[in-house]
Amino acid sequence: MSCSDRRPARTVVALAALAVLGTTAACGAEEPATGPAAATPSSTPSSTPADATTGRIAEIEFARQCTVASVNYADEAQFTIELDTHLAAAGFSHEQWKQWHDALVVSPELVTQFAEISAAGCPAEPTGRTPADEEPAG
Repeated sequence: MSCSDRRPARTVVALAALAVLGTTAACGAEEPATGPAAATPSSTPSSTPADATTGRIAEIEFARQCTVASVNYADEAQFTIELDTHLAAAGFSHEQWKQWHDALVVSPELVTQFAEISAAGCPAEPTGRTPADEEPAG
């Protein structure tokens, strides 16, 4: 299987992993969820619309997925610190990422947006940089 054949497969695997993790992730489980992804027993989860903000968070997540295999973390805390570093550099908090991540379960718009962002596949040499880190030309 060539590299170009593996890219679509990686995207499918990444999206499947996000869907599974979104339903089982323990990240912040000790704190009650808030924001668009939070559901109370009396409410039905609603779809979160895709917009420029969710797109930037999706770019950060996709870049993280592309580099995670090339980095060794001593424990899960370092993994979270690395994510938080990239989020902070783009002006986001871990809570905003978590709300986006949890909303993937009930938001086809977010899944479609993430699929579009990740469609090109990971770069051959992961840089750890996200499109949000790039300065606009001009």
